[in-house]
Order: sequence, then C-alpha cells, then structure tokens
Amino acid sequence: MTISIRRLSDVLASTESGRLYRIEVFLRADGPDAAALPPDAARYILRTSDGECVLRLDRNRYRLKSGEVLTALAPPGQEA
Repeated sequence: MTISIRRLSDVLASTESGRLYRIEVFLRADGPDAAALPPDAARYILRTSDGECVLRLDRNRYRLKSGEVLTALAPPGQEA
C-alpha cells in the first residue's frame, strides 16, 4: 500500500497577543485512487512551520498543543 502526503496550503494565523504562526496544511492519501475520494478531516495534517501539531477548531480557529488558540488572518485583498 502506498501512502502519499501532499502539501495543500499555508495559513497565516495569530494569537490574541499578536504572535504570528504559519500553519502548513497537508493532505494524506492512502492508495493510488485516494485523490479521487472527497477529503475528510481525518486525512488532513496541520502543523506549524516548526513542526508542532495543530488542531483545527473551526473554519478560522486552531489550537496549539499548549492550548493557545490561533485565529487565521484574511489573505491580502480579502478583508471583510
């Protein structure tokens, strides 16, 4: 069985105190036809650029192992 991991994107997020983190988002695919299947949360790998695991709370919020919550920043040109 082949396991493939593909980097999807990066998310820039900050803590309430203003510290910035880059969250790297990867997709794990098991087997040659896995890319054709719809992705689910169990197939995503999220980590900081330093390698710390990140838990996704909702669309724009993430939690570090320390419990600190990060909020995703809007991409340039997409502020509300």
